[in-house]
Amino acid sequence: MNSKHTARRGLLLSLLLLGCSPAAHALEFRVLGWSSDDITLHYGKKSTLMTVSVNGFSPAYEFHGDGPLVFYKMVDQDGNPRRQTACTITFPPDMQRGLIILFPGDESTVANRKVISAGEGPGTPDAPLVYDYLLLDDSTEARPVGTIEFRNFSSLPVALMVESRQFVLQPKAKAQLPLDSSVKRLPFRAAARVNGQWKVFLTNPLPTRGRPERMMVLLRDGPTVAQPGGDVEPNIKLLSLSDFPPRPQAPASTDVASVR
Repeated sequence: MNSKHTARRGLLLSLLLLGCSPAAHALEFRVLGWSSDDITLHYGKKSTLMTVSVNGFSPAYEFHGDGPLVFYKMVDQDGNPRRQTACTITFPPDMQRGLIILFPGDESTVANRKVISAGEGPGTPDAPLVYDYLLLDDSTEARPVGTIEFRNFSSLPVALMVESRQFVLQPKAKAQLPLDSSVKRLPFRAAARVNGQWKVFLTNPLPTRGRPERMMVLLRDGPTVAQPGGDVEPNIKLLSLSDFPPRPQAPASTDVASVR
């Protein structure tokens, strides 16, 4: 009798422990390409197809798992399809919404270059197979609605003037400013420090969408272009991105008069 009682207690304890085990990591993520053509990638056991653009955020995708997120492409190996890992992303355990920026990686270890067409999306077979990544917190806590965030991914210090505000961003630095949704075009001016001198490279206003939103402005190096006389001019590209984070939907109310 005692042995049966002990076994029951052990079974109950095991069930309780299973019920208290942590759930798989649930995350919403978007992807942005960096310096390559638009690409298509797969992820997940059911092979969800993603479209990744260099000019805008991807749609929001969901990831449910207790391990890293793996992006892959389908390639041809001796006439047979196989998965070629493109990028492996590890998320912090407390992250709920992430932005993944993909950079072309080292393809020296890639043995199979023949990509099998996904049959949809704008991706090209010549796009890189392997990617490095930068992971940003894409939550409204990190980037609140009503803010504009600047990130300097270029190799030069950049001085920015946004309306009447002026500040300098060193390489890899960021700054976040309040965004007035009533302003349709933000006065903007940008200069980079080259060989000890500040040189203006952009004076165009930044357009906004005029309703509560958040913006992200990315600065990155463009292809170097030789100037007459050996003069060096900054070649920095700017990508301005606006988005409206999804708001939680209120529970649907029941129309009592229609209930029968």
